[in-house]
Amino acid sequence: MKRAERLLALAVAGFRLHFRVYLAAGLAAIALAAATGPRWPFWVMLVWGLVLLVHYLVYKTRTVDERWVEERTEELHLKSYDRDHIQNIRSQHGRDDTPGGHPGRR
Repeated sequence: MKRAERLLALAVAGFRLHFRVYLAAGLAAIALAAATGPRWPFWVMLVWGLVLLVHYLVYKTRTVDERWVEERTEELHLKSYDRDHIQNIRSQHGRDDTPGGHPGRR
């Protein structure tokens, strides 16, 4: 297994473990709050949820690669509601993939 594949598997496993622990602790906190009545578990879970959100965002940025980008781009292109219109414009005016670019202009 390549180093990149091992790191990806480790990142996925790490996030999944963090999420499962968060859910288990959340259920325990709800049970504790129901039994004792205080509202402090809410604040603990809120802060922990924000940490989990940051972990998720870091996890997602680390697991994006060129293959994922190409698959996502193709998926969005196929779902495009205006694809025929875009194809007509490209065929009439030539293809220009540069953002804001115009064919024939410098």
